[in-house]
Amino acid sequence: MAFSINYTQQARRDIFKGIDFYEREASKKIAELFYQSVLNAEKTLKNVDYFEKIYKDFHRLPLKNFPYILIYKIDNKTNSVKIYRVFQTSQDFSKYPEK
Repeated sequence: MAFSINYTQQARRDIFKGIDFYEREASKKIAELFYQSVLNAEKTLKNVDYFEKIYKDFHRLPLKNFPYILIYKIDNKTNSVKIYRVFQTSQDFSKYPEK
């Protein structure tokens, strides 16, 4: 059974910031590739794999070709995955979400 995917507002902001960054610093094509990488990771999570657990029930999944990780929780009762952050790994780790 495929899981549904939900994003927090913060995760959506993270994605938009990433797209904006790549459009400014690289190109629109790279920004599109970044967004496609997020969508590909989402497809992976729909068939829930338990990636590395980072804190209590939080897991992370790195994006391919971009320095970002999806931070998420799995709810087996509702067959859903909630993505809390799309975190840029080159950020200061003091910003790393712990909860």
